[in-house]
Amino acid sequence: MAPSDLDMNITSAHLPTAILGCKVIYLPSTPSTMDVAKEVAGRGSPEGTLVLAEEQTGGRGRFKREWVSPPGQNIYMSLVLRPTVDQGRQLGMMASLALAKALRGHAPPGISISIKWPNDVRINSKKIAGILIEGSLPGRDTPGFSVLGMGINVNLDPEEHPEIRDIATSLRRELGHDVSRLEVLKTFLQELETAYLFVKSGGSVREEWAEHLDTLGHHVRVAWASQTFEGFAEGVDEDGSLLLRQADGSTRALPAGEVTLRAQPPMVTP
Repeated sequence: MAPSDLDMNITSAHLPTAILGCKVIYLPSTPSTMDVAKEVAGRGSPEGTLVLAEEQTGGRGRFKREWVSPPGQNIYMSLVLRPTVDQGRQLGMMASLALAKALRGHAPPGISISIKWPNDVRINSKKIAGILIEGSLPGRDTPGFSVLGMGINVNLDPEEHPEIRDIATSLRRELGHDVSRLEVLKTFLQELETAYLFVKSGGSVREEWAEHLDTLGHHVRVAWASQTFEGFAEGVDEDGSLLLRQADGSTRALPAGEVTLRAQPPMVTP
């Protein structure tokens, strides 16, 4: 690994942010950074607390899928945040947009960086990062919080993991050399904090986020709430829901679901 790679001495002093990473919890190994972050959040840990791990033995993504988390190669992190309900609706948008922008600073021109709705960040149509958001409403003795978890493939070799090698990539695979995880982390946190403060001041990142979505403009199939919907992905609303124009001409707004592209578009009534 590069000399500036992550290690147990990472503190807020290493980071270019005021809120995110104000407290750093570094773990050589843990089942899941999400679980650690939720535990400390419930005990009142400050907003911006960052949980980092060298490996996860039980890392998970959306729909409780396993997240491949080998030691010393990638970024496995969770952030404690305390947004309002309205601000929280933009967390997935903020995180995926911030990472897409951060990755552009580490990749040469010509490499396609995009977001597959709702928040999978991709390079050249292969997944490089996943985002998971979990939280808790305030209770009598506990504060409310959101935990933003991310796995970012930095120096992973997907060929060593048959279960993901056809769908995943990493910065190392795309660039042909090792990349400093610390530099990726710093760039990402800076972009995310800028977006978070903007949203907390009343702004919206929806429009800029939508510009990065590679799902829009395609006929798609969306699995959501044990149902499947098909149609033309024509836009997203302020909450990030996908606006799907169906065969009968009606438009349905779908919250975060699982999307696959259709090989052939269905007939759509004008």
